Amino acid sequence: MKRDVSIGVFVSAIALIGMLSLSYVFPVIEEVRARSEHAADASTADSERTGAVADGVPLDAGDRVHGHELAITAPHWYVTVHGDAGALAQVFAIDGSGKVIGPVLGPLPAKEPPLSELRGMEILGNGFLAVMSAKSEATRVIVFGIPDERTGIRPYKATWISGGETNPGMIHTYQIAVGPDGSLYASNQDTNTITRYHGLGNSNAGKPLPVASGLEGFGTLPPGTVVPNSQQSPEGLGLVRGFTFGPDNLLYVCDRERSRIAVHDPITGRFIRSAMTVDDGLEHPIQAIFTADGRDLLVTDNKANCVWKIVLDTGKISQLVKPGEGGLSAASSIAVRDHVLYVGSRLTKQILKFDSKKGHFLGVFAELPSNPEFFIPVSQQ
Repeated sequence: MKRDVSIGVFVSAIALIGMLSLSYVFPVIEEVRARSEHAADASTADSERTGAVADGVPLDAGDRVHGHELAITAPHWYVTVHGDAGALAQVFAIDGSGKVIGPVLGPLPAKEPPLSELRGMEILGNGFLAVMSAKSEATRVIVFGIPDERTGIRPYKATWISGGETNPGMIHTYQIAVGPDGSLYASNQDTNTITRYHGLGNSNAGKPLPVASGLEGFGTLPPGTVVPNSQQSPEGLGLVRGFTFGPDNLLYVCDRERSRIAVHDPITGRFIRSAMTVDDGLEHPIQAIFTADGRDLLVTDNKANCVWKIVLDTGKISQLVKPGEGGLSAASSIAVRDHVLYVGSRLTKQILKFDSKKGHFLGVFAELPSNPEFFIPVSQQ
């Protein structure tokens, strides 16, 4: 009996010691884990600053670019999304880990119509941000200033360009971009044209430029017309979407209806050639971008559900990102940083990462509140 009591006392003592130890051991374990996570975060941040990692993807030495060494928690990207009815119309910042960290546009003056249907964006040479508010009855390009150092919010500066009676070509605009001549170009979905406007540094800033010099034979065109639509010219566009300028200073335009990448001379406005057509497999081109070296044109196709690559020198065409790769569903926005290709997956509301050279899936970069429209890199804190 005494032996049983002794054993019971011993077991109870061990249990008590164990319970007392837990209150000490658990905090130690938690502290070790926290320090480990902090060290990992610090290592990632150091790698980002040195260019060894871009947005969480390790880079080979030859792929490193040292122009965007931002803290991992700083804004690395801006995105516009389609937005449901009543949803907040904003440009959202995304950090280096893919986390959506909040809106960046400051309030508009009371006299301004509210932001609606935000589409294309362009960071200007002075660091300001031009944003396309594409709602048909209030289509306009709005300029926001340098982001606040503490909040990252960009203050309203000016309404640069507005649609209307003096600018009838600009309705429901999709993309905007500053061209090699310093003018602002816009692709307009409701008129299926590309129009051009005086830059901010010009005394006529925001006003349409004259119609491109080679288009006189196509009748009276809206002011600023660079590329007409197919009703105005047999060379014109069916359903325009995105565009980009090539290393040859020509315009490469996504024509969704005609399933082609139309190449136009921005000076004359005349059609030069098709860089890619339905005969090559192209279906619904949405956005296009050249690689940093200017050798390859990359095109998102939301019907073929892939990313095409066109080698400019040879004309060779291939699917860089295969249909549905990594869960891609309705390819939309496109951007490249270092050796990483970022593609908007419209129906899954994601930004996906791919190897820009081989097209291999690298993972989901960001989960978005709505369908991605445009996705651009940021270099400012």
